[in-house]
Amino acid sequence: MTTVSATLERLVKAGSGVNANKCYQCKRCTAGCPVAGYAGMHPAQIMRAVQLGQLDMILDDRFIWLCTGCQTCTTRCPQEIDVAAVMDELKILARRKGRVHPGAPSAAMLKLNYDSFVRWGRMWEVELIARDALKRPSGVTEWLALGPKMLLKGKINPTLKRGDTLAMERMVKTAESITKARANRAGDGGAA
Repeated sequence: MTTVSATLERLVKAGSGVNANKCYQCKRCTAGCPVAGYAGMHPAQIMRAVQLGQLDMILDDRFIWLCTGCQTCTTRCPQEIDVAAVMDELKILARRKGRVHPGAPSAAMLKLNYDSFVRWGRMWEVELIARDALKRPSGVTEWLALGPKMLLKGKINPTLKRGDTLAMERMVKTAESITKARANRAGDGGAA
């Protein structure tokens, strides 16, 4: 028997501004999703799990980490629900709980991107490649095949060009205060 809890829906609404209860399961979001078939759940099931407060079910699956943010689900929703924003908010909740799915290497890369932005004021691709290779040794062969091509096309700059690190620090602090205020409004005191 499933116990319904509105806590997750309130957290998602506080963080994303989206009312997940508007979803009536037409599944148009799933029909258009390019990654719906690559995980145990799909967008409509995620939305239903949010409505029922089933965060563990969502976090046990890797779908939210496969979501590309392409906005197809949002575009197709007849209720004008920003489903992609719900996926983003669920990723935030998962990170806060330390529940990043182990089968989601893209989640680790997103964290590396964020850390690089904070550290340098911009993304430094060489650092990302090196850190990814350290965390995922099997990926070294991928980079050895792809890296030189990217260098030749100018897609990777081997030299560091620092960005505005002070502006980045201000943005991070602002984002953290907004996240904390949203969590407090949702009634969890930031402990999500």
